[in-house]
Amino acid sequence: MIIWNTIFDFAENRRDISFNASGFNEIDNVIFSRLSYLDFKEHTGKTLKAVSESFVYTPEEELNKRNKNLVKTEDLLKLLGSTKRYASVVVTDFTESPEKSTTTAFSATVFKLTESTSYIAYRGTDEKIIGFYEDAELAYSFPIAAQLAALSYTNKILSEQSGIFIIGGHSKGGNLAMFSYIFTNEENKARIPTVYNNDGPGFPKDLVNILFTPQTAEKIINILPDSSIVGRMLEAGGKRVIIKSSAIGASQHNVFTWLINGEEFEKAEKFSALSEYMDSTLTESLDTVSQNGLQKAVKAIYDIAKQSGIYTLDDINKKNYIFILLAIIQAVKSTDNAGSEVGEIIKALAKSLLNSIDIKLLLNEFDFETIKALIEAKKKEDA
Repeated sequence: MIIWNTIFDFAENRRDISFNASGFNEIDNVIFSRLSYLDFKEHTGKTLKAVSESFVYTPEEELNKRNKNLVKTEDLLKLLGSTKRYASVVVTDFTESPEKSTTTAFSATVFKLTESTSYIAYRGTDEKIIGFYEDAELAYSFPIAAQLAALSYTNKILSEQSGIFIIGGHSKGGNLAMFSYIFTNEENKARIPTVYNNDGPGFPKDLVNILFTPQTAEKIINILPDSSIVGRMLEAGGKRVIIKSSAIGASQHNVFTWLINGEEFEKAEKFSALSEYMDSTLTESLDTVSQNGLQKAVKAIYDIAKQSGIYTLDDINKKNYIFILLAIIQAVKSTDNAGSEVGEIIKALAKSLLNSIDIKLLLNEFDFETIKALIEAKKKEDA
């Protein structure tokens, strides 16, 4: 079976196949999750064909100033509007909170796929590193305002519209979808056959065993690239699907890099060393850290990223891995953090990251100078 590189290829190759002929699948879910990053407030009640024809796209002279993935999402809208599969999908509702605070920002879009089935897409955080900071907020605050807003919106939509509703989202949007399903009433749950969490964070560990009953977990599908970072934050419940990506490291959070095989994503056998490091070190450390300490540690790590010249996922490259390592080591040695709870968190992260380095993997992904610098950094940490 042919392997297509992106969701663009899937949409193009399935353009003449309607949802009635071939049902909604995991790739369609990601496509609509990505579309939710666009502003549809002037387009409710329209088909995607009509939206694509009237949408105000980024002017050519502004393309280099805009978020690359937001521009690619606009291109995705243009393509979908020209296909039989997606052109007749109707945007039945759109909401976006006016707040700019990371604790209250919320947006969702409802797409009516057929007469009986709709998809609610909860917007996640974008490709800016501040988005990871927003996702981390879920680790030390529960529930957050965005989760409550998502639940309220879900209840509102299901009370106003008929049929069944598949729900999902990317990044924090995936967490909002899970939260909405878990806390909605039983009548609404019966109308939600599937919940997609596309590389989004989970929930605090002490809540997972309570929240994820066997019945609840059966409907939730977590789609994670093999080097997932955000998707392995906290504890996940439900089914897990590990997939391949054309990117490496944190850049795999970008759904445009997810590889496709036929009508599903290309599956991976296991998580990468980087993802396992995040799960074994960062997630497990949350059990012993106070909320205040965790909040400070998250800010410290966010500051490290900024000091390394990383503001978006596009800024991450091989050289930056070195800068990040050196910045972490410097933070560990800082007298401000020495002996503190925050310092211990950062120190544990640094040691685990350095110890997780797979030389064979590095030989495939990095040049000699990069490997040499990593080894030198490791020697300094061991000293």
